[in-house]
Amino acid sequence: MKKVLFLIAFFVSCAFTTVMAQGGGQQMDPAARLAAQKERYKALGLNDVQVDSVIAISNDMRPKMMALRDETDQDVRMTKMKAITDERNKRLEKALPADLSKKVIEAMAQQRPGGGGPRPGGN
Repeated sequence: MKKVLFLIAFFVSCAFTTVMAQGGGQQMDPAARLAAQKERYKALGLNDVQVDSVIAISNDMRPKMMALRDETDQDVRMTKMKAITDERNKRLEKALPADLSKKVIEAMAQQRPGGGGPRPGGN
């Protein structure tokens, strides 16, 4: 009986550890996500107006990127994503001074390694 209880406890702790390592399975609500984005961009040295511009540009590009989820050919999808990313970067370069636009573009690239392709461990 003790062995069975130990095995159950072991499997529950493994499952809990896995869920917590994957972010707990929780999504941020939109207000919390927006606040986190603003803080991340302010940490790069942007003022409030610049932060709002970066968020507006990102929000304009999001539906275009989401529309590519249904694209079955990965090469076509990656080519289209690259074009959308280039368009976003050009808009950021126009909206921000050169040094800040470079920081923001680098930060965005680090958020999604591989340009937003398949995530490690995913199928």
